[in-house]
Amino acid sequence: MLRPDPASGRSGLPGVLLVHAHPDDESFATGGLIARSVAEGHRVDLVTCTGGEEGEIHDPTLDFDEAFPRLRDIRAAELRCSLDALRGPYPGELQLHLLGYRDSGMMGTPSNEHPESFWKSDLAEATARLVAVVRATRPAVMVTYDPNGNYGHPDHINAHRIAAAAWDAAADPSRYPDAGEPHEVAKFYEIAFNRDRWFALMGDMSERGIPLPWDFGTDEAAGGDSTSPAPEEASEFGVAQAEITTTVDVSGQALAKRASMDCHKTQRQDMGWLLDMPDDLAARAISPEHFMLTRWRGHDIGPELRESWIFEGL
Repeated sequence: MLRPDPASGRSGLPGVLLVHAHPDDESFATGGLIARSVAEGHRVDLVTCTGGEEGEIHDPTLDFDEAFPRLRDIRAAELRCSLDALRGPYPGELQLHLLGYRDSGMMGTPSNEHPESFWKSDLAEATARLVAVVRATRPAVMVTYDPNGNYGHPDHINAHRIAAAAWDAAADPSRYPDAGEPHEVAKFYEIAFNRDRWFALMGDMSERGIPLPWDFGTDEAAGGDSTSPAPEEASEFGVAQAEITTTVDVSGQALAKRASMDCHKTQRQDMGWLLDMPDDLAARAISPEHFMLTRWRGHDIGPELRESWIFEGL
């Protein structure tokens, strides 16, 4: 059994470090994981790589022209609100670490070329910053996006790159010697969107006349019904349920997760649809959360591996 460093949790339980790109990313795919980990007494460390300066503004109480120049500060306050919601009254610790980069915006936009953007950053320097956090917090588990950032956003791609690099480098005493004492992280997870569950949910939303949050295309032109994703879209989105290694029940954290999402009022376009859904459909969108275990130090990960919690086997 892994014997985690005492820094990993007040009770000696293993801790988890999540590497996210922007304020609000922690809520949708991992809010339940964070809240459940804290509730069970684990230490949770959240790394947010950018300030989210290029996000949209959908808070009706804000004037765009006045608010956009200070969006970084606004989103920082939203992030603090979100973490308060996920932390709740529970015994675990939840700490925030800001890497300090500028939001890169979407691929091909002028903001993507900004010299202070995360996309234009020196990845070795960014990795060094993350290694210092890993060695200071000494988690047993790391969680981030897949190599494509789950949907191709440059900041999500870079978050995966530095997380994977830091997983290796933090354990190597010859690398980044000024970043603290070496530490081996046992498990490395990538967020997975369950393709089967999402398309089933969107089909039910369409049948009820509820607007879909994303346009995946349909096979309607080929004679299919308008609720079915086009085959090429279905094969590219997410991960098939049969391939997902880790399915985490976070139904007990549904209220905390919804409260966390509701904190990000400027980004209502990303999560407002879920908050406005009927309760039965919202429950299916909120829980479970899915992950792919892609690295486990000292273990082979076979295709048959299935687990229900990220701390299994530690």
